[in-house]
Amino acid sequence: MPVINLEICTRCLKCVKDCPARAITIETGEIADSCIHCGHCVAICSEMAVRPDFGDIYPLQPSSITPEDFRNLTARIRTCRSYLSKEVPDAVLLQLVDNMKHYPSASNARPIHVTIVRSPEKVKLLNDLTADALIRMFSIVTSPVVGLFIRLFAPSMNLGKLKRYKDSFVELKKTNDSLVCHHAPAVMLFHGPASKTGMLEADANIWATYTSIYANTLGLGTCFIGFIVKAMGKKSKQNQQFGIPVNHAVYVSLLIGYPKVKYKNESSRKSPKTVLL
Repeated sequence: MPVINLEICTRCLKCVKDCPARAITIETGEIADSCIHCGHCVAICSEMAVRPDFGDIYPLQPSSITPEDFRNLTARIRTCRSYLSKEVPDAVLLQLVDNMKHYPSASNARPIHVTIVRSPEKVKLLNDLTADALIRMFSIVTSPVVGLFIRLFAPSMNLGKLKRYKDSFVELKKTNDSLVCHHAPAVMLFHGPASKTGMLEADANIWATYTSIYANTLGLGTCFIGFIVKAMGKKSKQNQQFGIPVNHAVYVSLLIGYPKVKYKNESSRKSPKTVLL
């Protein structure tokens, strides 16, 4: 719980007004259990009278990033599926994780854990287990019995396309020993307790997206791999091979490495449909 130093507090009430949980009683310096640990009270106090419950406090540095700078940065970021045979130093990987303490979250509880798979043997194992799980999944979905039910209850699903995709995947696997992980030197797995609320999945995607942007400023390339999430699933026995607790689900997987190619031109993606109400 944050602590208020009443000796230097000027009673400006900025923290009280900005607290989303209305947890601060400035007269006594007490912060109620309803505190959601958002850190707004620490960030808004010009006297540094509110101390965080963990970590330290530093004045924010003036930002020199312009809207055009950020636009140019995001325009340069592309999915990386081709990596150099070069390890990402542990110090750099941990730097990516350390910066997550600044990222927002959907639930404020910050329940997401991060597992970084970076030994070649473990990355290869993750790749192979995912590829095998996908082939099994495609085989089940396109089997005659399951296919009959799909035609009856989900006629919009294109079984022919799924079967062609499965056959193509099987053939590619024969010649490509890193079909899922693309020879990336590291894979970051964002996981947490299995939940149906969607909040943890939102948290994981927020943190992974910020991490992808930050990684690019460090000269790294990244790639979101939904196949790994599908294969590892919730409470999967496969997860335990990577030290992930049995009651956890993997919500996001992110490949990380030094890109083999450099892109020269801006290539925009399709903009979302937008409605102003």
